[in-house]
Amino acid sequence: MVNRHWSVKESNDPFVVPSFETISFSLPTLQSWESLLKGEQDGWVYLSDGNPTLAALERLLSTWQGTESCWLTSTGKSAIASTLLALLNAGDELIILREGYKSTRLFAETVLKRFGVEVTIIGVDDLPSLDTWIKAGRTKLLVLESPTNPMTRVPDLHTAARVAKEHGLITILDNSLSGFHQHGDLPVDLFVHSLSKFASGVGDVMGGAVLGSREMVSRVKNRNVWNTDVLSTHAAVEIWKGMQTYQLRIERQSSNALAIARYLEKHPNINRVIYPGLASHPDHKFATAQMKDFGSVLAFDSSGGADAMRATLDNLRVFRIAFGTGFTQSIANPAWLFYARSFPEQQTGKWDIYDTTIRLSVGIESPDELIADLDRALAVAYRASAEVVNTACI
Repeated sequence: MVNRHWSVKESNDPFVVPSFETISFSLPTLQSWESLLKGEQDGWVYLSDGNPTLAALERLLSTWQGTESCWLTSTGKSAIASTLLALLNAGDELIILREGYKSTRLFAETVLKRFGVEVTIIGVDDLPSLDTWIKAGRTKLLVLESPTNPMTRVPDLHTAARVAKEHGLITILDNSLSGFHQHGDLPVDLFVHSLSKFASGVGDVMGGAVLGSREMVSRVKNRNVWNTDVLSTHAAVEIWKGMQTYQLRIERQSSNALAIARYLEKHPNINRVIYPGLASHPDHKFATAQMKDFGSVLAFDSSGGADAMRATLDNLRVFRIAFGTGFTQSIANPAWLFYARSFPEQQTGKWDIYDTTIRLSVGIESPDELIADLDRALAVAYRASAEVVNTACI
């Protein structure tokens, strides 16, 4: 998985991918440049076109996801935006999920619409009737996400991708919350990932990736040539290092999340727990069929209302209040404030986001330590909310 362009011998590769901190590359003669630019020989030209460090990470991520090719971007948001801009024209229609990543929807509604792209938003529960939403000759792209962020809905990806293909749609799967080891068998055209999540793992660098066939990835990359969105070489090395512990981390995070979800489901003061690994999850059958493990993200609501939600977050000591997913450090945040306040309709159904919803991204700490932290914070919050109720009744 290491680029051999810099090796002295095939058996003499560096143990850690080298960082090529250079913008430009040289060749000794004009003839060698002509051969390179004609595609007759391999080599490197300019950082915006790639370099050996980025190529090593691209091959590594392609191997994990099971694709032919990969293109790196500076952020996960850029991976999504660049892909949509490359594949859509004025007059085309895009279908995205209502429960999906907030920034994908905001980009579609605030940017793509300005350029004449029609945006249709459907729910995960609308996917069984996907063919009725497709407009012949106009609908070009379907963007899926599994699990969705932040409420971990799990679509029937096999059926959705099959229907999309029957209608000639390009299917894009935001695979960020599942990780590179999952969904590689799906008939989707492109995967997009935020590399600041499980790939890096510690929250130190940002990056994005677009993965798929050579033809599809080249189409996206070449149509973004003037965008020149480039992952830094430093970030690429850090992400490459992070991927060396990827499997260990994601297995621990997923097992921790399942243990916490089971604890919360039995807690007397919890109204709702949403995690794909629980039989109570609305999409548990799809998660079981499609996923090797269920990820690190879950959500829950306590019975004390919005005041109890705030008190719970304020009294956590191991979990930290922050944005982020896939870090080794566990994170808790208010789902409504951080993810859904731009979309009021998120409060319309049983599996949507409320002002009481807490979203957790579980790290690699001891599961006992994490559960104890939640247990103590919930106890403090419940006492506080009970005192408020008693005071109001006097």
